[in-house]
Amino acid sequence: MEEIYKPKNTKIISVKDALLEYQSELLPTGLTTVPTSEGDIPAAMSFNGSEHQFNELLQSVDLDRNLSSIKDFRITNFHPARLQNVMKPVEITEKALRFNCVQNAIKITGRLRKNLDCRIRYNKHKYTFIPRREETDLYPFSEMVLEIRFYEPFKYKTGVRLGHPKFHQEFYVLGSQTLTELRDKIYCQCDLGPFYDISANPHAAEEAEPKSADAADPGFFFIHDTFYNDMRKPANMDYSEVIQTWAKRQKSIGELKTKLMEEAKFEDLQFRLGYPQVYQHHGNCEHIFVISNCRLLASSDLLVRRRYPILNSYAFPRSIPCNICGHCEANFIVKNSDQHIFDPAYVCQVCYESYHYRDGVKIGQFEAFRFLGTKIAVKDDDVEMDVRL
Repeated sequence: MEEIYKPKNTKIISVKDALLEYQSELLPTGLTTVPTSEGDIPAAMSFNGSEHQFNELLQSVDLDRNLSSIKDFRITNFHPARLQNVMKPVEITEKALRFNCVQNAIKITGRLRKNLDCRIRYNKHKYTFIPRREETDLYPFSEMVLEIRFYEPFKYKTGVRLGHPKFHQEFYVLGSQTLTELRDKIYCQCDLGPFYDISANPHAAEEAEPKSADAADPGFFFIHDTFYNDMRKPANMDYSEVIQTWAKRQKSIGELKTKLMEEAKFEDLQFRLGYPQVYQHHGNCEHIFVISNCRLLASSDLLVRRRYPILNSYAFPRSIPCNICGHCEANFIVKNSDQHIFDPAYVCQVCYESYHYRDGVKIGQFEAFRFLGTKIAVKDDDVEMDVRL
């Protein structure tokens, strides 16, 4: 596959080998584990003094204690999901306020601050924030963390340029987790389907009927040269079979492998950073995704295993206005209609019923489907997701 789409990053990363390499670099000679707290430091540095002597040593190298000043700027922990992280201006003395240059600077700063708040609040790229109230069960440097960015699905057409991929979601996953754990956290509008033609009944239910627990839900990840198929349910089919049959007839595509998604862990993967991979489900719904970073778990990360995979950020969709009135949000997609300029056309509930029906009877030939494009689902088990923007 890489013979067709040439990779810019030629290095192939093995997650398990990278973990061992990083840990060996961090471990000084003679240590078996990386120090994770102040209590581990005396043993790591072969300190034989008392606890009181060790505390005095810590205080002597404490930068906040020895190099701090009352004139220092206040330092706060930054998180992009919190507006209050924007630094407040320094208090200006009454004497300085007499100068015109200071007054003009205050006006300019106020406008910049207002514009910054607006840009953050209405930015399509949103970040989640999970309060850290639970006991930790992970240790820094014991796991690899992979940062994975998914993009919105698209319909490919030969010879048609589609533009840049649109960001959808970003997850943090642990190397010890399976690929199915990530798949269960991914949100896609197709999960709310299947969507049927409801043009015969304008008052059809807004929500699709709930799926049974045994209903088929196939899908696969294609990473590097391997298809990882989700076969947890007996009704799931192997989506990759037809692709492999086609690939065998292509001289430019090498050997492709197949593994079970539920048995594969991220620590067993091999990939190139930034190289596009594929997630496919619900028939032909394809998502491009990239593994943008592969690093050690740090003390600043959330050290609670059951919270992973973590949804770090997502694209907040804008509402699509009705193509007829232009005021209300679209609720339906109308296709194959000779009464619209656009195909498909996005229309609201009122315009849909008044424009396409007379006394509840369908006018003309068209297809209509429910549109849920502005709904968002943040999948996280029994935790309150604090989304501030």
